[in-house]
Amino acid sequence: MNSRMPFDASRLRAVTSSLHAWARRRVERHLGGYRRQVNAPDPALPRSPAEPRRVAVIGGGLAGMTAAVTLAERGFHVTLLERHTFLGGKVGSWPVQLPDGTTLQVEHGFHAFFRHYYNLNRLLEKTGTTRHFKDIGDYVILTCDGGRRSYRDVERTPLLNIFSLAKHGHYRLRDMPLGPRSRKLVDLLSYDEDRTFAAYDDVSFEDFAKAAALPPDLQLAFRTFARAFFAEEDRVSMAELIKSFHFYYLSHDFGLIYDYLDDDAERTLNQPLRRLLDEHGARILLGAEVPAIGRRGEGFEVLGEPYDAVVLAADVVGTRRIAAASAFLRDEDPVLHERLDRLRPGQPYVVLRLWTDRPFDPDLPMFILTERIKLLDSITTYHRAQAESAAWAAAHGGSVLELHCYAVPDDVDASDGPAIRRQLLAEMETYFPELRGCTIHHEHLQIRHDFSAFHLGMRRDRPPHLTGIPGLYLAGDWVRLPHPAMLMEAACMSGLLCANAIFQREGLQEEPIFAVPEKGILATPFTLRRAGAPAAG
Repeated sequence: MNSRMPFDASRLRAVTSSLHAWARRRVERHLGGYRRQVNAPDPALPRSPAEPRRVAVIGGGLAGMTAAVTLAERGFHVTLLERHTFLGGKVGSWPVQLPDGTTLQVEHGFHAFFRHYYNLNRLLEKTGTTRHFKDIGDYVILTCDGGRRSYRDVERTPLLNIFSLAKHGHYRLRDMPLGPRSRKLVDLLSYDEDRTFAAYDDVSFEDFAKAAALPPDLQLAFRTFARAFFAEEDRVSMAELIKSFHFYYLSHDFGLIYDYLDDDAERTLNQPLRRLLDEHGARILLGAEVPAIGRRGEGFEVLGEPYDAVVLAADVVGTRRIAAASAFLRDEDPVLHERLDRLRPGQPYVVLRLWTDRPFDPDLPMFILTERIKLLDSITTYHRAQAESAAWAAAHGGSVLELHCYAVPDDVDASDGPAIRRQLLAEMETYFPELRGCTIHHEHLQIRHDFSAFHLGMRRDRPPHLTGIPGLYLAGDWVRLPHPAMLMEAACMSGLLCANAIFQREGLQEEPIFAVPEKGILATPFTLRRAGAPAAG
């Protein structure tokens, strides 16, 4: 007689599910919660200044608008100065006229609103922008050999998601290095600001991948990830990449899935923010080029007007130019002056918007990453993303596409627009032969060189939001922050930090600021004892 118990598949599934649930809870407790409030505003302090205070915010991107909104809501007299004729900075949008007389909006490029952008999403909830969020559905990389890497079904819990990548074919566990090289892979999961930057800020991803014997499949994913920070793999700081890997993948349970705006950023994001600024009495000056900041007594002078405080929130190119022309900076804070003089943008980037006669509706997300052949890093199908582009495509039986190159290689002449255009179109047709020979009704090419750089060795000279000059603050995604954040969330966090610094100076209550866990999942050892409950948020 066979005394063995019969196999019970349903019981095995239940046990496995229970173990996964326990592991998810344990990881969140180990990290101290995914969404953490990093300051403690004192509710006993007043919220508005007793006397009028004038603040100039230079730069109308996300960093500047966040600072301006936060200050204006509290009763400060805010002037927001923007050299362009539109707000938004890198999320700005402006009109172009097509040959048939139609006027449509174009942008700097596609933007992903990740769900752990806690501060930015909180700001956008105020304006109603989050009502325009649409789920991307999947995060996909197309490879040169016709492959497709999808991240939609990958486990989203930190650490578990690393093993889930292997389960879904993104790499093979048997290809992972053993011995001393495996320690470098552990460092990817062990973000600790001081240790990580001391060890890896002068190491490129290219050198790290060789030293760690990183499997080719993982190299592809990281190369694609690195270029999103406007640098090729031999330029990007491995410390910045480890921080970004922590921030985007290992510090929350949203995974890589994100939201996008269902219409143009001017209508859905920038106009609502402008209405909020207007509602609170902020003055907005567009087309206002600020050549320099001057001193006036203990305060400042901007375009001939006096201010009690200044938030310098221009991009790296504009900030460096303004700082070089502001003589008092060199005298009062020479270290800051030198740091600002060393600011540099990332590599040039390219955005080519196309209005075509060819339908294009593949079984893919509306934003697609590509394994670069020479230039093409991604394609956005705008007619599937935004109402305005969808209307144009429906009327013309075609499609609206956007081709991106995030970092123009050194061996490509970034000033040669026609050659860059030809190469991008050739690569598009390689990935999507059905577009070969399509008629392009209109196109708009941008070649820009003003994004923040996260290159080798730059962290040591990156200035914080606080300066040695009382009343002068710095905001932008290029500022060295006290908490992990990148790109749009970093810009928003920096604006909040500047506003809170002004509140502290005036003895006012701070605004709450949220962040992901400060350290990586393996930066501290796991213990079996019960850790504290996740931070409330």
